[in-house]
Amino acid sequence: MRIAVLTIAIAACLVAVAPTGADNGQLVGTVGPGFGIFLKDSSGAAVTHLDAGTYTLLVHDLSEEHNFHLVGPGVDVTTDVVFTGDQTFTITVTNGTYNYVCDVHSSTMHGQFTGGSTPPPTTTTTTTTPPPPKPLTLRVGPGRTLTAPARLAKGRYAITVRDLSAVDNLHLKGTGVDRKTGVAFKGVAHWTVTLKAGSYRVFSDAHRTLSRTIRVS
Repeated sequence: MRIAVLTIAIAACLVAVAPTGADNGQLVGTVGPGFGIFLKDSSGAAVTHLDAGTYTLLVHDLSEEHNFHLVGPGVDVTTDVVFTGDQTFTITVTNGTYNYVCDVHSSTMHGQFTGGSTPPPTTTTTTTTPPPPKPLTLRVGPGRTLTAPARLAKGRYAITVRDLSAVDNLHLKGTGVDRKTGVAFKGVAHWTVTLKAGSYRVFSDAHRTLSRTIRVS
């Protein structure tokens, strides 16, 4: 009889300490000290989806300028902006989307995850390859000559400079651009520049009357 009672008592203890919904796992939120806000699971991985259930959320609030605010179906927990330190919450995640933000800087400090049967958010990365620079040739010499177009469209240009004079150079100057060859230099130079709307001068530093204007629009 005593053995049976002891067995029942042990079984009751085991039932009492059996895992509950609150033991699903611990989440760690961090905000600050810079302009960063993060939510990670017990393995240290960023949270993008959680199974439905109850979780312990430990928040490390490391800045008096920020707070950690988690809101979603059935959940609305936050630290104070002026608070710094650790704070623990118990949250129950169900189906839906959850957002965590710094209320003071919500446009730049935010994150999101889904719960239950709601699928994780999809992340689409778009890589834009800039168009190659347009070719352009400028020339000074031979003799007292200078060749440049009168009009160009704004944008990036790969410029080939043909300097065929030992007494003149080619100088391109305008908004954001100030490039030139040497007066005594003869040869080919290559520049990659961005021309903005406005006027650019192409001239010789040795003979300023040798000049052209490129209008960019």
